[in-house]
Amino acid sequence: MRQKKEQKKQSKKKKTHIPFRLNVLFFIVFLLFSAIIIQLGKVQIIDGETYRNEVNKKEDVTVSTPVPRGKMFDRQGQVIVNNKPLRTVTYTKMKGVDSKEVLQVARQLAQLIEMSQEDIDKLTETDKKDFW
Repeated sequence: MRQKKEQKKQSKKKKTHIPFRLNVLFFIVFLLFSAIIIQLGKVQIIDGETYRNEVNKKEDVTVSTPVPRGKMFDRQGQVIVNNKPLRTVTYTKMKGVDSKEVLQVARQLAQLIEMSQEDIDKLTETDKKDFW
């Protein structure tokens, strides 16, 4: 009878006691999560300003290669279309830019681009909407 009681006590101890391997596994998982949280803090607190500046950085790229165009001939070999290379200005609106800033950039570009009022008047409403 005494042996049965001792066996029950031993089985209860085994059931309530978490094995050593499981404790080691929990500790390793805890260390890994701690490392991830520390790395996240480093990225946000220490390197945050660098990444914020990288996002807000605007890039101006000037490409000055002539646009390749060709001549078009009819079947007698006479030139129908004789194109000359032209340069273009492209503006891409970034996220967070409001209409006032876009209008300001458009006015600055208008000063740089030489375009007669007659050519501007030739633009249709659809053309203006495409560009705006």
